[in-house]
Amino acid sequence: MNNPQPAHVSRRTIVTAAAWTIPVISVATAAPLAAASTLLCTSTATASAVAVAGNPSEWTATVPGSTTTYTVRAVSTLGPGTTTTQNGISHNLTDDGAGWNGEAAADGSDDYEFSGFGAPGSLVLNQRVDGTTAPASTLAPTQTLTFEFVDSTGAAFTPKNFELTVFDISSVANSGWRATYWDAVGFSVTPESITPSSVSAGVGTGTLADPFHREGDNEFTPLDSDFLDVFRFATFPTGSTMLYTQNGGAQGWQFISIAGLKFDVEVPCPPAN
Repeated sequence: MNNPQPAHVSRRTIVTAAAWTIPVISVATAAPLAAASTLLCTSTATASAVAVAGNPSEWTATVPGSTTTYTVRAVSTLGPGTTTTQNGISHNLTDDGAGWNGEAAADGSDDYEFSGFGAPGSLVLNQRVDGTTAPASTLAPTQTLTFEFVDSTGAAFTPKNFELTVFDISSVANSGWRATYWDAVGFSVTPESITPSSVSAGVGTGTLADPFHREGDNEFTPLDSDFLDVFRFATFPTGSTMLYTQNGGAQGWQFISIAGLKFDVEVPCPPAN
C-alpha cells in the first residue's frame, strides 16, 4: 500500500545542529560505610562520552573530587546475517552521530547517510539484515555488547546501581524492507527500572526474552523532542550483555546510540571540615 508520508519524516531526515542532553541526576555522598583508618564513602562514577569508539569500545568513568578512574569496556558481536556496511562504509561503533538509513529501493540505491544525530560522544549502533535486492534470510539483525568493568588497578569489579541511556529507540513502517525497522533493546540482567521517554512509554521488560521497544510499529523520532530511555540495574556484573535487535520481523537499517553511563563506587571520604 502506498504510504503517503516520506520514508522518514523524522530528525534522521532533517537533522539539525541541536544537541540532545542526558538528564543530570544529582547524587549526594553517602555516610561513611565503615570506621577504619581510611573511611570509604559511596559516590557515583560517570562517563558521559565514549573514550575509544571501536571494537572494543571504552568509556573512562570518573568521580568528582577523586583522581581514581574506572574503565568500562564493551565488545561487539554481530549475529548471523547482520551487516553494518553499505558502499564500503560502516558507522557502527563510531561516536560521530552518523548512520545509514534505508529507503524504498530494494537494491539500496536510495539508502542515505545522516550525521550529527544524538549526543556528542555517544556510541553508535547501526545495522540491518544482509541482502541486496531482498533480505538474505528471515532472521532479525542482532548485535550483542559484552561489558567489562575494570578499576584503576586492572581488577574486574561489579558495579552497583549501574545506569545507561539509550537514544532513539524508535520504529518506522514504510514500503521497502530496507526502510522498515523496529528497534528493540534487551539485557542479560533484568533492569531494576526503565525510565522511558516522556514522548512514548514503550513496552517490554528490557530482558533478552522481552526486549524494550516502542509499542507501535511507526513511532519515528519526534521532530521537537528526543527518545531517551534510561535503564537502571541493581548490579551489572562483568560479562553482562546488551542485545540490539528488531521487533515484529523488521529487518531494515536501524540506529541507536549509547551514553550516560553511571554506577556507584566506594572512594575515600573527603576530609571533614
